[in-house]
Amino acid sequence: MAQILLQQYLGTPEFDDFFDKFYDGVTQNDLVKHFFLIAKKPAVIQDLNRYWPYLLPKSTLEYRKPATPTSLYEIQLPERQFSEIVVLMTKLFRELKFSSEHAPQLVHEILELAEETRSQTADTAQSSLEGKDIDPEIIHLVLRRNKIQSEVMPSKAIKTVKGLEYETWIRLDYEEKVVRISGKIFIKDEAFDDQLNEIIEKQADKDSIVRLRLVRDAGPQHFLANYALPFQNGIPIRLFIRCLQRFSLDLAAVHSFDKESILKKKT
Repeated sequence: MAQILLQQYLGTPEFDDFFDKFYDGVTQNDLVKHFFLIAKKPAVIQDLNRYWPYLLPKSTLEYRKPATPTSLYEIQLPERQFSEIVVLMTKLFRELKFSSEHAPQLVHEILELAEETRSQTADTAQSSLEGKDIDPEIIHLVLRRNKIQSEVMPSKAIKTVKGLEYETWIRLDYEEKVVRISGKIFIKDEAFDDQLNEIIEKQADKDSIVRLRLVRDAGPQHFLANYALPFQNGIPIRLFIRCLQRFSLDLAAVHSFDKESILKKKT
């Protein structure tokens, strides 16, 4: 699975120089100068730094494809204009001698977060949560607004009920300042170690945010998967829901490796 590259570049002189030139190039281009009309440079840079952990890694093939708009439909640029943004960024990476291997992925990552800033600026509804305000009830409400039914358990863990492909749990770790997303896949008693290891290995080879761990010392044997997202700098709601949906889909997809029916039915 690919790693997010943006974190390696943020705060470096070469990236600061690149972004200054990119921002100026866009705002001086008559065809696309309105791209940053409501999303000013300080806001975009701030969101690049605080929201990059919410980017979902893609396959190499996906990064090689042209980036597409991900902002609110109402403010999305037409294909020709968005393509011009991509061309401007790609040419600038080449001029500044950025790694040719890194450039396609950076285009996707930067533009996805720039689109998020544009969406938040234009949105009429709450589109992010402040770190100091985050608690289980707030997360429960956010899920409900996004058509995901959930329950806040006595332990304050949040259990999803409907609206996701697979039952998922969400816990707030206030010490580490992270949202922990997790899910279990229960295993039948008659499963053999070589069968379990094969599923773990096949999942590890897949472009997925789900990594399986076999657990045998906490009740019935099961696969456990975890994914953590920081919330100290706030939670971008759209990107959070996207991560949650992806985690649930990836977890459900593990059953496709179960050719010998050793896993219990997904929930």
